[in-house]
Amino acid sequence: MRELFDSIREPSGSGTGAVMILDKRIVARRYELSDSARPGAIVPFATWLELKTKGEELSQVGVSFPNDKDVAALVPHLADLPVIALSFPNYRDGRAYSQARKLSHLFGYRGTLLAVGDVLRDQLLYMSRVGFNAFHLRDDQDPVAALRAFSLFSAFYQYPS
Repeated sequence: MRELFDSIREPSGSGTGAVMILDKRIVARRYELSDSARPGAIVPFATWLELKTKGEELSQVGVSFPNDKDVAALVPHLADLPVIALSFPNYRDGRAYSQARKLSHLFGYRGTLLAVGDVLRDQLLYMSRVGFNAFHLRDDQDPVAALRAFSLFSAFYQYPS
C-alpha cells in the first residue's frame, strides 16, 4: 500500500493532494472542487442548479454543499448527482455528519459521499458509519495510516451502519 501512495503522491513528496480514500482504498484523486463544470469536477450546488437549468451535461459533475444548509434541498436531484461533497471547515464542526446520515439513510442516496476540508484519520471510521465513502484528507494526514482507522472496532452498539 505504501508503494502505491508513494507512486501517485505529489512530486514534492508532501501532502495528500494527489490521492484520496474511496471505498476504503487509496486511489488517485478523482474529484476536484472547481468553479467550472467538467467531468470529475465538484461545483457549488447553486452553480450546478444554474447549469442544469441551462441544459448543460452534468452527469459526471458533482456538487459541494455547505454544512449550514438543509440537505433536503438536494433530494429532488439525488438521482442526477454522482458525488456530493460535504464540508468539514474544522475537525470540531460535525454538522456534515448529520447531513451524510440524512442523505444516505433517510433519503437513500447511493452515490459517492465525499468528506472535504479538515478531514483527519481519527474521524474516518465515524464518517463511514454515517454514509461517507470518499475522503479528501487534510494534507498532513498519511493515507496509509488512515486506512487502519476503518478496522479500529469490530462491533458497534449504536445503530447498524
